[in-house]
Amino acid sequence: MQYETLPTSSLAPFVRLNNISLNGVEITRIGGKPIDAGVGIKHTPATYDPSRPFLEIDAKLVICAKTVEGHAKADVHLAEALAAAGKFALAPRGAIMVFLVVSMSTAAGLGIGQSGAWSGYIKFLPAVSIPTTWTETERKLLRGTSLEVAVTAKLQALEQEFEDFREATKEIKWCQKAWWDESNLTLRDWQIADSWFRSRVLQFPILGIGMAPVLDFANHSFEANTYYSVDENSGVVLLPREARAGSLNDGEEITINYGQEKSAAEMVFSYGFLDATRDMALWLVLGLQGLPDDPLGFAKQAVFKSAPTLRIYDLGHTVEWASHFIWLMCINEEDGLSFKVLQKTTGERHLQVLWDSKEVKDIAKLADLLEESSLWPVYQLRATALVQDRVEAQLAQLTESEEEIVWITDQESPNIGSQELHVATKLRTLERALLEKTVEVLETRKEKLLCSEVVQNYLMQAQGSSEIPYDPEAPDDGDDLS
Repeated sequence: MQYETLPTSSLAPFVRLNNISLNGVEITRIGGKPIDAGVGIKHTPATYDPSRPFLEIDAKLVICAKTVEGHAKADVHLAEALAAAGKFALAPRGAIMVFLVVSMSTAAGLGIGQSGAWSGYIKFLPAVSIPTTWTETERKLLRGTSLEVAVTAKLQALEQEFEDFREATKEIKWCQKAWWDESNLTLRDWQIADSWFRSRVLQFPILGIGMAPVLDFANHSFEANTYYSVDENSGVVLLPREARAGSLNDGEEITINYGQEKSAAEMVFSYGFLDATRDMALWLVLGLQGLPDDPLGFAKQAVFKSAPTLRIYDLGHTVEWASHFIWLMCINEEDGLSFKVLQKTTGERHLQVLWDSKEVKDIAKLADLLEESSLWPVYQLRATALVQDRVEAQLAQLTESEEEIVWITDQESPNIGSQELHVATKLRTLERALLEKTVEVLETRKEKLLCSEVVQNYLMQAQGSSEIPYDPEAPDDGDDLS
C-alpha cells in the first residue's frame, strides 16, 4: 500500500494538533551500530519542568480494544470491517490490526475510513526489522534456533489471517473496490501492521494492551530511566524512575523496559534486537512430538489439544524445565494411564483421561498425581531422559546448521543486513550456551536418579532379576524405562 512517509523532524505539528505534551524531551534519531536504534526520545533539561511528566498523551489517542470500539461508532468503514472480521476482531490484537489497516488505507487515499490522528501518525512509523519482515535469506540465519519453527509458523498464521480477512470482507462493496479489485491491501501490508503491533504495543493499567503515539518511539533498556503509566484521567504519562529523578543528563536517551523476563528469542521475535548487555538466553521454547512407537500417542495428542512444547529456564546456578506434555509422554497403560471415549447428549464425543482409574480433569495437574506414586523417581527419570533427548536434538540441529550459516553469510552477504546478521549470531550463541548447560545439568540429575533405590529396584524387576545392582561405571546401553 502506497502512502506518504514523513520524517520525525515533521512530527511537531502532529504533537501540537493532538495536544500531546512534551516536557524536557525531544523525538530524534538515535541510530547506532551494529544495532540501529532508529528514532528515540532524548532528554533536554533546559525545557524540563520537574513537576510534570516527560510525556502526556490523551487516552483517546491510545489504540486499544476500547478506543477502537469508540472509533467504530463514528466510522462506518471501520465498523463494517470489524463486524466482518468476526471473532478475530473481538480480541484486542485483532481489533487493533483491523484499525491499523483501515488507517493505512485512509493515509493512502483509498477513500475509506475517517481522517484522524492515526491516519496521520502512521506516516511517521518506520519499517520494523523483525524476523517476519526479514528476507528469506536473512531468516535462514535462524536455522537451529528456537525461532526457526516459530517464525515459520507465525508467517503461516499471518497468511491465514490475511486470507480469512479477505474472504470475510470481499462481499462488502467498498472493501472489494478499495482493497481487493486492484490488490491495494496485500499480505505485506498485513505483515507490516503486525510488526507495528508486536514491536510498539505496551501493556497499560486500565486500558490493557495498546499503542500510544510518540511514547512508542521510546527504546528499550534493562536499566531504563523512565516508566510509563496511566493517570487519573486514563491518559498515558511517561515519568522518571525514582532513582534517576533529577539526574538525567542533557541529550541522554529516555528509555523504558519492554519486559525484564523476556527471553532472547522473544526479544528478537517481537523487537528485532538484543540488548548489548544481555549475556543469557534466559529461557527458550522447543516444540515436542510424541514417541513414534507409543501405542497411546494419538490419544495423548488428542487430549492435549494445543501444540506441545518444552520450556527451558536458565536460573543461573542451575536449569529447570516445564512441560505438561512430557509427563504425559513418560507414562503408559502398564503404569495406570488409560483413556475413555465419552459421548454427550448432543452426540459430541470427547476423550477422558484416567490415571489409576480416576479421571484427570486437568492435564496440568498430572505431575502432581505422579508425585504421589511410589514410582515417582522412575517417572522423574523417564521425564528427564525425554527432556535431555529433545535438548540434545536441538543442539545437534544448531551445530549442524553452522556450516550452512557460514556459507550463507559468505555467498549471500549482499542480501543480509548487518543488523540482522548480528542479532541472529548473538541469538545462536546465547541459545547454544543454554542448551549445552541444560544437557550437563540433566545428565547429572539422571545419574542421581539412576542411583536411587526405587529406580534400581524397578530396573531389576524389569530385567527379571533381583540380584544385579546398578553399576554407574557399566557401559550405558540406553535407558529403556518405557
